[in-house]
Amino acid sequence: MKIYTIFDDFDEKAVKTIKDAGGELTVHPYGTPRPDSIQMKSILEEYDCVIIGTTQKITEEMFENISLPRLIATASVGLDHIKIPEDKKSLVSIINTPKANAQSVAEYTMGCALYCCKRLTEGNMLYRHGKNNKNLFRKPEDLSGKIMGVIGAGNISVRIMEYARFFGMEVLCWTKTPENHKDLEEKGIKFVTLDALAETADVISVNLPNNSGTQRLISSGIVKKMKETAIFISVSRLETIDIDALFEKALKHKSFYVCLDLDIDEGVIKKIPDQPNVTVTPHTAGGTVETRKRMFRELAEQITDIIRKS
Repeated sequence: MKIYTIFDDFDEKAVKTIKDAGGELTVHPYGTPRPDSIQMKSILEEYDCVIIGTTQKITEEMFENISLPRLIATASVGLDHIKIPEDKKSLVSIINTPKANAQSVAEYTMGCALYCCKRLTEGNMLYRHGKNNKNLFRKPEDLSGKIMGVIGAGNISVRIMEYARFFGMEVLCWTKTPENHKDLEEKGIKFVTLDALAETADVISVNLPNNSGTQRLISSGIVKKMKETAIFISVSRLETIDIDALFEKALKHKSFYVCLDLDIDEGVIKKIPDQPNVTVTPHTAGGTVETRKRMFRELAEQITDIIRKS
């Protein structure tokens, strides 16, 4: 199997795993820009398997000349960056890494919760201006005793629930399929409606895939139901949330915190309120050194299994 990875830092252990299984792996030249759409089309035509990330968009036009089976391995949980034409779907297989980033994203989420509860941004600015903690608009708080509302019940959500319980938080969860998660209920997780979660939770964590069923799920109506003192954290795609409603609420209530992890979007950049209760990061939650290694190695192991079975 001829394989091309767009990552110039593809993990050495992952490289060895693939080559030991007989795979012919080409690693993108170090330090050069990742393939553009034209180059990606050529790579898909030449190689049996391509290894990509979420920033590498695979479009339907790229399959114009594809007549043999292809494997797309994506170092991500989501698959919305891959579009395959209907008449080529029987030729294309996709593998991903649904568990590799759970630890990193859960740590990011709890980090945001602590960052906001402890008023770190405000405290930092006060000290720089020679002011003491009596000038905080609101005293720091503990997570212990608060309610964590988790939207979603996948690998990331489960890890966040574990951390929240460690901090002494009560955990509520909304998912479309609570009947599939009896194990969480046995651990003390309470399943509630989305409205109830929005109204009750002190910290709200959104961890959902981007699909037709999740787009604008966090609507303006849901945002209005949230407490004025809530901390809202989302690592989901922009399409999942009503960002205007969130920013509007943050502007109106400086005790309402918004923490978002998103792909760069010029429209969002222009809207971000310049105040300490709003934090937006450029899709870094799962982008740790450790996550990348886990993703590369998981993909390598899956590709190796496919090679050995072929």
